[in-house]
Amino acid sequence: MTDVKRAPGPPSAGRPDRPTQAERSARTRRRIALAAYELFASDGYAATTMEAVARRAGVAVQTVYFVFHTKAQLMVASLKIVGGGEEATEDVMARSWIQAVRSAPDGARRLALIAEHGTLIYRRLGPVWPAVLAGMGEPDVREAWQGIVDGRRDGMRSMVNDMAERGELRDGLTSDLAADILFGLHRHELYLAFTVECGWSFDRFRAWMFATLCAQLLPPSVTAEAVRVGSPATADLELGRAIAELGL
Repeated sequence: MTDVKRAPGPPSAGRPDRPTQAERSARTRRRIALAAYELFASDGYAATTMEAVARRAGVAVQTVYFVFHTKAQLMVASLKIVGGGEEATEDVMARSWIQAVRSAPDGARRLALIAEHGTLIYRRLGPVWPAVLAGMGEPDVREAWQGIVDGRRDGMRSMVNDMAERGELRDGLTSDLAADILFGLHRHELYLAFTVECGWSFDRFRAWMFATLCAQLLPPSVTAEAVRVGSPATADLELGRAIAELGL
């Protein structure tokens, strides 16, 4: 009797789809980056080796080198991935909160979202900052870090240009100067100075950051409305709760 080959049936409804190669690669990349972040935070830059990262991530050391090439690139990737929180993309400008900033109805809402989410990034990355500073003695680390700084500056300039085009900046403030102000004020160094050296709470810092950015960039009447308790710009954000509790 001749065997009859049956056509493959439909996949079982109860069986989950298998991850694609791209999805598996992304998960591996994230697992390695998170392991590196933990080691950079606990052991510092010099003591964190590619071999140690591989052991913590549960992969071969060759995989770590294949994915990230150098320890400097691994550090930068770990900063981007951890800084992004639950969002997997390392492209900051592609993250959902950035898109919310770009589509916000007014300047106060834009600055509220920047203060809300930007300060969260600083809090996530605070533990690894000493390792970043320690690694700056290496040219590869300096070059990689400069790439982050340049990308951050370009992103902020893009958001400020949106505000300028919509007439949201205070009178007499050029978009170039506004971009410099945002870049100079909204940064992790200031976060560390206030929360570590001055002992401020995270909520106090993020509320102060928002109020300061509003005062620097927006018209006075818009600022007064934006920083009041219950303002539409912040009412649905954690920032709004912080403002209410602190009585700003």
